[in-house]
This record gives sequence, structure tokens and C-alpha cells, in this order.
Amino acid sequence: MNRKIILILALGLLGVRSFCAAETIRRFVLAAGVNNGGVERELLRYAVGDAENFTRVLTDMGGVDPADCILLRNPDLEAFEQGLEDLRRRVSAAARWGGGRLEVLVYYSGHADEKGLLIGGERETYWDLRRELEGISADVHIVVLDACASGTITRIKGGRKTRPFLVDESSNMRGYAFLTSSSEDEAAQESDRIRASFFTHYLVSGMRGAADATGDGRVTLDEAYQFAHDETLARTTGTRGGTQHPHRDIKMNGAGDVVMTDLRQISAGLVLSGELSGRFFVRNAEQQLVAELYKPEGKGVELGLEPGDYSIHLEADPQLLLSVCELQEGQRLELGRQDFHSVDKEQTVLRGGARKKKVRVGLSENFNLDIETRQGYTFSLGLFFNYQDKPFRGAQGAWLVNQAREMAGSQVSFFGNLAQKDQRGWQASGMVNWTVGALQGGQVGGAINIGRQVRGWQISGSTNIAKRIRGWQIAGGANIAKEVKGVQISPFNAAAYVDGWQIGAVNISEDIDGVPLGIFNYSHTGLFNIGFWRDEIGFNYLTLASGSRTFYTSFSIGHEFPVDEGVLALGFGVGGHRNGRGMFFENDLNVYGFISDVEELERGNWLFRQRLLVGRKLDAGMDLFAGLSLNLLYLDGEPALVQPWGGGVHEFDDDWRGWPGLFAGLRFGR
Repeated sequence: MNRKIILILALGLLGVRSFCAAETIRRFVLAAGVNNGGVERELLRYAVGDAENFTRVLTDMGGVDPADCILLRNPDLEAFEQGLEDLRRRVSAAARWGGGRLEVLVYYSGHADEKGLLIGGERETYWDLRRELEGISADVHIVVLDACASGTITRIKGGRKTRPFLVDESSNMRGYAFLTSSSEDEAAQESDRIRASFFTHYLVSGMRGAADATGDGRVTLDEAYQFAHDETLARTTGTRGGTQHPHRDIKMNGAGDVVMTDLRQISAGLVLSGELSGRFFVRNAEQQLVAELYKPEGKGVELGLEPGDYSIHLEADPQLLLSVCELQEGQRLELGRQDFHSVDKEQTVLRGGARKKKVRVGLSENFNLDIETRQGYTFSLGLFFNYQDKPFRGAQGAWLVNQAREMAGSQVSFFGNLAQKDQRGWQASGMVNWTVGALQGGQVGGAINIGRQVRGWQISGSTNIAKRIRGWQIAGGANIAKEVKGVQISPFNAAAYVDGWQIGAVNISEDIDGVPLGIFNYSHTGLFNIGFWRDEIGFNYLTLASGSRTFYTSFSIGHEFPVDEGVLALGFGVGGHRNGRGMFFENDLNVYGFISDVEELERGNWLFRQRLLVGRKLDAGMDLFAGLSLNLLYLDGEPALVQPWGGGVHEFDDDWRGWPGLFAGLRFGR
């Protein structure tokens, strides 16, 4: 009896041990694709597609429930941080329920620099990102950054490089891994040929099975990284952006490995037999490149794919081979040499480009006349309205209004154009142009142009409005922006921050690092003062000076003493300003008109004056100044209306006279 009890207890303990060993894994994914890195950066094309492809392969083959995925398409910084907070809450809720290991995968494709991720012109620092990830209570954290200088995050204290993962049937790994597409001082590149970034394209190809080095039907994190590293390194050698060197930072404890994808979870598989060798390009029915790999002879490779039609190109020098197949649900289709036939290289764009298409002409579902070219561009002409509810590439025209969800190309209409998201290209209309997202290109409108972030130019008959612009704003009425890096030209210019020029009658800014050139300039951090001073010709002047911290324009009115019978002076000047310890220095160039009769303005003298000025700050808002001047008077055939005290005048000819001068005065302001 006792032996039976002991046996039952032993079997029970074995069952409990087996149950505990069969630890379940639940994965959570946050993937963000950000084409817009701010006006300083080129607008990317494929960052959103990279995030979508990464998410798709994990839900297809990585054991990720779609409900546990957070996909962010072109978020701003607030939305990105909210996504991280949402991820933290989901993982915390799952941890409270218990019952298995929790893994978190965070993916980012977009712009970055040595300080952090650049999201819509704002920065998520690497320090902040690592701190937020540390607040997520998961067993494994995997972060993939496909961005320029993303390797910087591997140098932040807290991580160290270790040996590659071990392959083990029972994995109890704990820790984190950072995978980056480039080193700390390199550019990450995307390609029109593969319509993706290099690193993500090869990472996804590897996760679909191309990286399965052991042939066990699983792709581990180490295998996926090594495949993406080698392919990215090889395929970016010789590119204009330079060779990319992906990096990794891994700190893991325990035995086993993190399996990224399992080919047995996919509903269909394509097997490239061992007799085949060369570089393979696999495209779906839409001619999208879904996988690319080099396979040597002697080892078969299986790729996990969705059911559908596929074309497989094989570069086997000197031949280019093609196989077309249809994958059924649950089918594992093996391709051998007999399934490929030779095709003419001139009929195909080499190294992954889509096959050329004939020009197609027809009516779209929105009753637009669409002409599709063999290069993949579309010319769409609408009668009154032209609406494109999908990302559009080409030229869009309408008599009244063009509207596109996301635009790569041009919009031309008589009334208005609207791009609901980002646009790479230009808009031209008789009235209104509006890009809701980022614009890389230009806008030409008869009435108003509106852009959230503009890298290019805005030209309007009336008004230009932008949140941030790097380039030109030219308007017949007003330019308005929050941040300008470039030039504003219009009668009225207003911006919070300007790095460049404001040229107009009235220029307003919160802060300007550049040149405001106008009749009236006001900057909250710039020069703005009223001066009272006297010079060597006996004139008393009232001068209004305004501008930036280093550049100013001035307007002066002066009169000789006594004022009842004198000559009136009106002057305009431009100059530079430098501050010292309790002092300041200025150098300006001025022109004055002198008249004795306001009814005969043409009968006057013109004085050209350069001043060198030194000033002392006496009290808050009050300065004392004095200086030297060089003066050149032009009579224009009229008698001289002014002359300096004490002589010293040099006559060059009948109309030109010159002399050195002195001046001094007080001014109030800043």
C-alpha cells in the first residue's frame, strides 16, 4: 500500500514538473514606422512599410496574437510615448495573471541621431527609451532600431556585448537584446529597389526562414541578426550612403535561445531544394519583394509564406531564371532546377526590381481617367473631384479639388489640393493647398498654403502657414510659422523662432538668429530701442532701432537747432551689434535725406554715413553711447544744406564732399 502511495506521489510530482517545464510564452509587440524626422531630415518612403512587414512576420510565424500588437504609423512623439505606456499596461496586466514567460519586442524604423530617435521633429532620447523599457515587467526585452546612428544606444551604460545565443530545446532565457541597423556614426539606408530599408528587409527575409542555419525549422534571434548583419553589410558596400555595420547589445541569463519564428506555424511553405544555388528574389502577386536571400548549393531552405501566387527570380550567373507558382493553404511546395526557366535580363530590373508593366489606360472606381506607366507611376485626371483613398504615386489633376491619402508626386487643380498625410512632391492650385502631414517639395497657391512640416518652399498670392519650415516662404500678404530655418519674404512675416532671414515691411519673431530686414522689426530677444543723439553738423536725432541680437535696422528723424527755421533730416540704416562686459559695439551704414522745404522734396542733399559706436549700459533699459563717423555728402546740383562744425570738409568735385565726424547720445530699450 505504501509503495503504491509513493508511486502515485512520484508520478504526480513528475507531472507537476512537466507542466511547469512546458512554460508558455506570450509576446507583445510595439512597432513604429516614422517617415517624418523633422524639417532637417529627408522624408523617408518606407519606414511605415518596414514596421508593417516586421509585425506581419511575427503574427504569421512568431506566435504573436494580433491583439497583442501595437502598430504605430507615422506617430508624433506623444503618440509614440503613449504606445510605450499602453505596452507597459498590457504587460503588467498579463504579469498579474501569471502563467508563463512574457516577451516584449519593440521595433522602430525612422530617423535618429547620436542622441535619440527623431519623431516628427521631436526627440526621444536613448536614455529615456531605455528607462521606459526598464519599466516594462517582461522576462525578455528585444529592441530593434532601424535608423541612422542607432548603434549609439549600445554604448549607453547598462549593456554589454556577450557571446551569441545558445541553441537549446528548453529555453529559460531572461534579459534584453538591442539590435541596431547601423553603428553610432553611420547612416541607415532604404532602397527603392526593395521598397524597404536594407536592414529590415533582410531581417524579415531571415525570419521567414532564410536565416535558418541549422535547418530545424526555427529561426533564433542570433540567426536572424547574423543573416541581416551579413546581407546588410554586403548589399550596402559601395552605396552612396556608405557601408552599414549593424550592431547588437545582448545581456541574457539562462540556457537556451529566443526563437523569433517557427516555420511550422505558417500555413504555407516554399522549399528551395539543395540543388539550387544563387540569389533568390521572391515576390507576391502584387510584385512586392517579400524575401531575398543567397543560397549555396547542397542545403535546402524553407520560407514561410502566406497562400497566394508567387514569382521567384534566381540570379545564377550568367543566367536569370524564373519560376511562377501558387501556394495553397497547408501546402509545402518544393522547387527544383526543373521548375525554373531562363528569361531575358532586359525584361526584368535586376536585383529585385519589379517587372516592367505596359502602359494601362482606364477609368478608376472613382471615375477618374487613370494612366499607369511601366515605371509604376499613375497619371489620374478627375472631372471635378479626384479622390485617392490609398497611397498615391504619380500626378493627380482635377478641375476643382484633388484629395489623396498619402502622396508621392504632384497635385494640380484650379481650386484646391489636399494631402491627408505626408507628401513628397508639390501642389499647385488657384486657391488652397494643404498638406496635413510632412511635405517635402513645394506649394504654389493663389490664396493660401498650409503645411505642418515643410522642407522646401511655399509661394502664395496671399498667405503661407506652416508649423515648421526649412526653406522659403514667399507671399503677397503674410507668412506665418512657428519655426523657420530659411527665408520669409512678404509684407508681414511672423514666426516664433527664425534661423535665417525675414524680409518685409513688418517682421515679428519670438527669437531670431539671423537678419530681419524691414521697416519695423520686433523680436522678443532682439534689439528694440529709441535713441536721442547729436552729431557734428549740429543736428538732433530721434532714432528707432529694431532687429535681432546681432543685426538691426533703424529709422531716424533729425532737425537742426533752432527748429523754427531749419533743415529736416530723414534717415534709414542697417548695422551689426555685439555685446561685451557691460558694454556694446555697433557698426552701421546710414543714408539721410536733407530738405529745407517739404514741398520741394527733390531739391535736397543726400548724406551717406558709416558709424562706429561704443556704448555703456548705465541702468536697466538705459545706455550711453558715442562714436566716430565717416560722411559723404551728395549735393545733386543743389546748394549745401549742412556742413560740419570746425570745417575739415574735403571737396571731391562740385557735387561730392566728405568729412570725419563725432556723435553721442542716450537710448532707452534693449
